Amino acid sequence: MQAVKSVESFLKRLTKAALVAGAVGFLAFASTSAFASCGPMTGAKLTGTGLPALIQAGPHAAGIEAEPDGDPASDSIVGLWHVLYTTGGATFAESFKMWHSDGTELDNINQNPAEGSLCVGVWKQVGPREVRLHHVGWIFAPGGTPAGSFTIDETDRIGERGMAYAGTFTFRTYDMNGNYTGNEVTGNTAATRITVD
Repeated sequence: MQAVKSVESFLKRLTKAALVAGAVGFLAFASTSAFASCGPMTGAKLTGTGLPALIQAGPHAAGIEAEPDGDPASDSIVGLWHVLYTTGGATFAESFKMWHSDGTELDNINQNPAEGSLCVGVWKQVGPREVRLHHVGWIFAPGGTPAGSFTIDETDRIGERGMAYAGTFTFRTYDMNGNYTGNEVTGNTAATRITVD
């Protein structure tokens, strides 16, 4: 009987601790910025990494006019890309993005994996060398408490040699009930294809 009371007492303390932790997590989220699972929710300015093995994608569509030599017939976005997202001339996010031939997409953002660095999307061809992407991910409060979700909608145009693309994006956040929060960031995309050679 004493053992049962000890277990009941322990469970009550554990429940109280969980409620307190939840309240603290909510307050922490309400008073600080949250993190999207593959990008900063508030548009924190990230710095681009100087990846030596990659041609750096610039913040504007200039990568398309001066893209490196590639297959002139390539108008497919399928493959692996190094992508920079910019807003107001500053880096919003940087990622390695994989576009799949089945119309799905996987993004690995330059962010701490503990905050969530992978997210997914679906895409379709909407014109010659032009694609539209709808991308989704989760948002977490500091400490890892789920706080909502986000979307990124992109329209990108592939360069004539298929080695670069550029376009625009809109990033929006939603609360845990799926309600739009009013948080929105718009900007540009610029990407360079990553190849085996």
